[in-house]
Amino acid sequence: MRSALLLTLCLGAWSLVAQPAWLPLSREVERPYMKVLQGVGSEAHTAVRPYRRSEIEATIPADSLRMVSPLPLLDRWAGVRNGRKFRWGPLADATLGYSANEEDPMRHHAGAGFWTGLDAGERWSFHLDAQAWNTRYADYLDTLVRATQVTPGEGYAYGDGPAFGHYEFNGHASWDPGRFFNLAAGRGRHFIGEGHRSLMLSDEAGSYPFLRITTSVWKIRYMNLFARMSDIRGSGGRIGDFGAKFTSMHYLSWNVTNRLNIGLFEAIIWSDGDSVYPRGFDIHYLNPIILFRPVEFQIGSPDNALLGAAVSMKVWKHTLLYSQLMLDELLLSEVRSGNGWWGNKQSLQLGVVAQEAFGMPGMHVRAEWNFIRPFMYTHSDTRQNYAHFGQPLAHPFGSNMQEAILHVERDRGRWRHGLRTSMAWMGSDTEYSYGNNIFRPERDRPPQPNGALINHGYRVGMDRLVNVFHGEVRSGFLIDPSTGTRLEASYMFRQRTEDGADDGVTHFFRLGLVCHFRERHPEQEVRYVLP
Repeated sequence: MRSALLLTLCLGAWSLVAQPAWLPLSREVERPYMKVLQGVGSEAHTAVRPYRRSEIEATIPADSLRMVSPLPLLDRWAGVRNGRKFRWGPLADATLGYSANEEDPMRHHAGAGFWTGLDAGERWSFHLDAQAWNTRYADYLDTLVRATQVTPGEGYAYGDGPAFGHYEFNGHASWDPGRFFNLAAGRGRHFIGEGHRSLMLSDEAGSYPFLRITTSVWKIRYMNLFARMSDIRGSGGRIGDFGAKFTSMHYLSWNVTNRLNIGLFEAIIWSDGDSVYPRGFDIHYLNPIILFRPVEFQIGSPDNALLGAAVSMKVWKHTLLYSQLMLDELLLSEVRSGNGWWGNKQSLQLGVVAQEAFGMPGMHVRAEWNFIRPFMYTHSDTRQNYAHFGQPLAHPFGSNMQEAILHVERDRGRWRHGLRTSMAWMGSDTEYSYGNNIFRPERDRPPQPNGALINHGYRVGMDRLVNVFHGEVRSGFLIDPSTGTRLEASYMFRQRTEDGADDGVTHFFRLGLVCHFRERHPEQEVRYVLP
């Protein structure tokens, strides 16, 4: 059966293809297309991001292309409507912030960079973007940066404060060897899922070197992703001292009908070893078809393997219901017992997103719930946890948590107004691990009086319950559709409560030029301190 599937995927491989350029991984840049891409009748595989420009152009009617920039020069560079083969443009952030109730309340986020893309014939495309920033964060993010040495999604934090310097860059080459295949190699990020969060692979962590093979045939899209991740603990920001780890991931997306999509996911992470036992990239995981778990058993591997499934259903005209289920370890007998066995590592996502909600043009509404059991994404060898560059590869809060999200946003021409809220309930570790710090080994569980580790009784929210509410009101005027750059004003309210501790309240005002070329995740909480 595997040979037959491989043969099917290879049929017609040298047929004529379209230009293989890709959009940036940004919800703000993608937003003008989502009404049609997620609508009934669309064949797009919207859970696999980033998206291809050629597929969007083939799906979106000519009169529904995104608006041009109010600055004609930006359109001339970016080639939004003029079909330029070479495109480029600036990336800029310049915002001032005011964090109330803090001793020195003034904050800033300033950055500059560029992006460029080239279509070389009908089979090749190239992309490069780079940006550097200097930032002084609100206190809750400043605490996070000092604890993890990383700015969320924007690279290593250099400096001792109060402001930090950081940079990020991405680049790739994309090649279509035939109608059904695309190969891309470079440095970047990926996202699997329909939600604001992903429990499979999110864009929470920084960029990484990758090789991606995408196969699209019939109603199926199959992605193989091979990547080199980094463990930055103890490096002091020295790139040569970053520890190496590798991952191999598969995602199969099947449009069963024009309303129903089913996805299957599998991933494995392994460390590079050490000077005594160097390992490198394990060629056993290069097979694009075979399941990882059987390979693991065959070679007797202690590597970290995860499995997942996703289902999405289009209801009404522009509404999508979606879900994800992830498994790290599972014993059905322990699940049925309900005793909270530490090794039952699962996570679940349920959500709904509506375009033109309530019949109102430009209205976007999302509601989402995420649930992650203790010890999910951890491993006995912390070098093989589900993380990269000091940040989780899935949810930013790691594990031992649940979260409810509500987003309501309205587009009115170039104006975009929105309200984003989230409420998270999280467990907090003490001297022992209760499964929330994915950088701690599982053997750090609390002991019994006889010295043996406690195996049962682990619930979401233990040992100490931490509640974090995050709400933000935004209003902005679109300047550059190619990068999602807006003149934007916002107010953020954050409240953190913990049993036995004083409440932490943040009022943060922000005004200026904001570039949404890459996702930022301000909903953060310190979960660990990296050495």
